[in-house]
Amino acid sequence: MDSAQPDAQTPIGTPVHLDFRKYDGSEHWQEHYSLLGVDDFGVWLGMEAGTPFARPGMSVVARTNTVRLLPPGARWAACFNAPDPGRLLKAHIYVDITTPVQWSHDAEGFHARMVDVDLDVVERFSGELFIDDEDEFADHTVEFGYPADLVEATEAAARDVLAAVRERRPPFDGTGDSWLTRIRP
Repeated sequence: MDSAQPDAQTPIGTPVHLDFRKYDGSEHWQEHYSLLGVDDFGVWLGMEAGTPFARPGMSVVARTNTVRLLPPGARWAACFNAPDPGRLLKAHIYVDITTPVQWSHDAEGFHARMVDVDLDVVERFSGELFIDDEDEFADHTVEFGYPADLVEATEAAARDVLAAVRERRPPFDGTGDSWLTRIRP
């Protein structure tokens, strides 16, 4: 593991800022988490219900507790959401297809930066499973000039994650949900 990223000795609760960018470098989602732990799957982060997060032009508040998994070297970052009593949050599993995370560390905590390459794998609480934002991916492929290798890697990652969720391969076998119990106010 990169020395700039959390490891098994990093104290639980250490702040981690996720800095999602678009391919042109522009700011996208900015999210704040606390370290839950590190295992063979990667770095597990927790966000409590009520935590604000934002992207340019939009600020929201987490409706439920959320766990985020950042696997080393992967082209995705997964969210596992607790059920929403108000039923407004429909995504149980939400996986952003990204470039591999780049870690840094300073006095404020850890920073994980990655490029959101538009495609998302979504499993709703209803069980519906699909790849989202294919139209946005097609538009940005032209607008941002995604290179062919990025397009190929992004499409392959989305297919692989979709199959893993459908087949309930770890960490999509309930492993992600088990981390939700570790979020402490």
